[in-house]
Amino acid sequence: MTDVNKLQSDLDYISSAVRADATAGGIPALYFLWALLIAVGFSLPDFAPRLAGIYWLVAGIGGGLFSWYLGARESRRQGINDCRLGLRYGLHWSLAGAAFLLCFLPLMLGRVSPEMGGANFLLITGIAYGLAGVHLERPLLWCGIVMLLAYGVMVVLLPPYSWTITGITVGLALCWAGFSRRAVLRAQDTGAKE
Repeated sequence: MTDVNKLQSDLDYISSAVRADATAGGIPALYFLWALLIAVGFSLPDFAPRLAGIYWLVAGIGGGLFSWYLGARESRRQGINDCRLGLRYGLHWSLAGAAFLLCFLPLMLGRVSPEMGGANFLLITGIAYGLAGVHLERPLLWCGIVMLLAYGVMVVLLPPYSWTITGITVGLALCWAGFSRRAVLRAQDTGAKE
């Protein structure tokens, strides 16, 4: 490695370490984006089941790409160039996406009922969010736990409008995470200006 590249790498590491908390709790806009996408998408199986698959194909891929864009933009704005962290995020959500596609396979082959197939999507989503909360952004842990609890309720009790109730609950949890993260960032900005 040349001296200039090593120096750049060292400066990126120092900048990342100094500003590590800047994105540690996540980006509020992403929490709000996914709160909306999940609340709408989870309501579709109760009200328009034929649209749910198409919605999640478009919203899942589009929302994922937009999330990547917002995350990269925020990192640049904060002066953080942590390729390893970006790779961890990318791998985590890409594996979750692959699991969603594999979960769709038994539905396409008619091997599971739509209700059970839908519940399996919720199980995978809960695991993906829960693990993201453990390894990437702590507020996502609580959203994952809510999803896993909702999965248990759906499988055991089969309540009416369970998808809508779950979507709204997860949406509210993500909004809470977004508002609380926003308050932390505002407090940090106020403290930095003083």
